[in-house]
Parts: sequence; structure tokens; C-alpha cells
Amino acid sequence: MDIKVNNIKDKKPFSAGKVIKILKAIMYVAVFCILFIGIGKVFRYILIDDSSSYTRIMMHELYNQEDNIDILFVGSSHCYRTFVPEITDRIFEKNTFNAGSSSQPMRVSYELIREAAKYNDIQHIYLDVYYDISIITPYSTSMYIISDYMKPSFRKYSFMLGSFSKKNYINGFFIERRRWDKFFDPDYVMSLIQKKQSPDYKNYTYTDVTGITYGEGERLETESYEGKGYVSNNGVIRDNSFFSKDGYAPINLEKITQDWKNSLNKIIKYCQKEGIELTLISTPMSNYLLAGVGNYDEYISEINELIEGTDVAYYDFNLCREEYFPSDSENFCNPDHVNCYGAEKFSTLFSEFCMGRISDDELFYDSYQEKLDNMEPSVLGISYKDIKGEVESENMRDMKIVSNRLEGFEYRVTMAPNKSEQYCIQDFSDNKSFCIPKSEHGLCTIEMRDAGSQGNVIDSVVVEY
Repeated sequence: MDIKVNNIKDKKPFSAGKVIKILKAIMYVAVFCILFIGIGKVFRYILIDDSSSYTRIMMHELYNQEDNIDILFVGSSHCYRTFVPEITDRIFEKNTFNAGSSSQPMRVSYELIREAAKYNDIQHIYLDVYYDISIITPYSTSMYIISDYMKPSFRKYSFMLGSFSKKNYINGFFIERRRWDKFFDPDYVMSLIQKKQSPDYKNYTYTDVTGITYGEGERLETESYEGKGYVSNNGVIRDNSFFSKDGYAPINLEKITQDWKNSLNKIIKYCQKEGIELTLISTPMSNYLLAGVGNYDEYISEINELIEGTDVAYYDFNLCREEYFPSDSENFCNPDHVNCYGAEKFSTLFSEFCMGRISDDELFYDSYQEKLDNMEPSVLGISYKDIKGEVESENMRDMKIVSNRLEGFEYRVTMAPNKSEQYCIQDFSDNKSFCIPKSEHGLCTIEMRDAGSQGNVIDSVVVEY
């Protein structure tokens, strides 16, 4: 039987010419990539003003810690304004670091934890779970604040692809595109170059930012970056003179996003896998804010339900007894955040508690409502909501009196608009709401007394509006 054998021709080896063509193509691609990245860095340098970015310094310090980070604080501005490393280092006798950033979404907290754990043997993470962050939409541009300064890695770009909406891909990956409008503004460009040529910028040593912030009235405050992620603020709210939109409406638990819950679950599983102890915390907020929302205990219950069965502890320091952390308004620079004086007091208390020197029963009330009930009745400020009219002159402001009592008290409200006579908008009544024109500004005096007593005023505040 004849067997036919197909002739198999040997493949011709690459000729020298083909090899040269391939090498040239690779070289062209490499040169293009280098030029593209290099030009992007130049554009970023002349267009993106991060000369006062605290996160830039924090991330630089995170990657350049001389000692291992033993304890990591993670979360939003509630985190970086609250924990003073000088105090926590001393009491814990460990190296602590504050990896907080403004409006930090939970998925960013997850990435920061993984990034820090890559370079450090972290023993314990304290994760702040501020309620307002839980309702941030997943593809928030607050992702940029951290991603801009993360070291290049597959993990970083995977995070960015999954965290930016498609419409934000360009601004997310090509940072310079965000201020493209300034490209033809020579004054802006030259001014920014001068800032970035300063020794403070080059050496990550700028610290102070002074400005007029928070609320309707002008209050000059100084913020200062103190190292290892901590930002101090010396602003003070005196005598419960709070006036803001905070605390106007209850916390909407239905708005807590699934992305926030999923990211929290990822953090819990990651810490369990890596053998890192995890504790959830809520740092102190003003009674004005929490009494204003009115349903803070429901949020506490929600967190406890989410971590049920995980062996993760949750401590809400808004339940602290007054003798341990006084809820005086002078410990706060705004409704949400403690000032530098409150931060020092709290950092000491927090560290002593975590070291087991204060027990749960000694420190905490069982609920926030119980805490309010054990305080002297008082007015805490005014929250408001703007109501738009058909024309600008008809814009109104719906004002809500915030006190630490839901019922059983009456309030008298007196307005003193600038350059006009004082008038009484409401005599003693249990009503806690009133409206004024949005354009009106001045001083509002609120007096409080027992309902139906015809007795003396037991508390009063003067609020600039």
C-alpha cells in the first residue's frame, strides 16, 4: 500500500529586514508613549493647581513613612480632622497614620487600605462610617482626590476603571483635561508655575491655608496640615450659634447605596483575610447636627445590622457621656467637625478607651436619645432650607429651631436685620419653624422656656443669619 507523504516546507526564518521593521515599530510605540506621558505631565504641571492640597502631602507621607504604620485611621474629613497622631502615637505607643480625604467614598477607603497594607504591616484599622458618605453616588468625582496621587499599578488603574463613570474617564485618566480652559490663560499658568517652583511645594512642606469658610457670616479660620494626615482647624462655634443647612432633614436610610454596603463588606473580608483587626467608629459631631436630623439612633441600628455576625466592633463616640467629651459647641469648627481643641481632647479619650483604660459602660450611653435626655434643655442653633420663588425677590428661607428637646418647651424668636429695627417674628410658642426672605441678614435671638409655665427663660442663643 502506497503511503502518500505531504511535503512540509520549512518555514523561512525572519529576514534581517523584517526584524528591523518590528524593532522600529516597537521603538515608535515606545517613543510615542514616552512623549504622550511626558507631555501629559507638563500639562498637569502648568494647569492643575494642587499647591494647597493636603491629600498630596498625605499620600506622599503614606508612601514615605520611615517606620511601619501599625494603626491606620481611614475615612472622610471626619477622620483627618479628628485624630492627632502626636497624641495617638504616644498613648498607643505605635506608629499611627491618618489616611482621610474629603468626602471619601467607601470604595476609596477600600483601595486606600489595600494600598497602605502593600507597604506596611498594619495591625489595626479604625474605619469612620459617617452617615452622609453612605449616600454618595458611586461614581463621585471625589475619587479623584486619592487616585491622582496613587502610585502607578495595575490595582490603581483597575480601581479607576471601576470607579469612574464613562463620561469621567477622560478627566480621571488625563488629569490635565480638567483645567483645559486655563491653557490659554498666561497669568494663571505663570502664577501656578511660580507656586510649584517654591521650596515648600517641591519638598511637601506647605502647611497653612487661611480663608473665610463655613456658614453665612464671615469667620476667619486657619487650617494647618500637622503631619501624618492630620489637619487642624482653629475655628470656634461659640454659644451654640450654629446656622447652616445641616440637620434640616432626617437621615434617609433608604438612600444608603448598595455600593457603600458592598465596599464595606469588601473591607471586612479583606481585613479578615489579611489578619488585620478592623473596628468601625463614628467620630464626634455637634449635638446641633444630630439633634437636628432627629433619627440618628436609626442610623446606629443600621450599622449594627450590617456588621451582625462579622465579629467587627462598632463604637459611636457621639454617645459619649458629657464628663468624658463635653459636647460644647466651642469644640467644633462647624456642625460636622471638631476643631483643633476638640480633636486634642477626643484623640486622648479615644486612645485611652482603645487601650482599655475606660470601659464601654463608663463611656457610652445606650442611645443618642438617652444622651439628649440627660442634658440640660437648650437651644442648639438654626437649620434652614432655601425655597425658590418665581422671581429672585421672592426667594425665602425656611428656618428650623434646633434644640435638644422634641416637645415640652416654647420658643420666642426676635429678628434684628442689619440697619433696621428689631422685631418679634414669634412670641412664645411650641412652633419651631418660621420663614424670612433669603435676602435678609442680621441677628436672630431665640429664647426657650417650659411650655405653658409663663416662667423665666431657661436658655437663649443669638445666631448670625
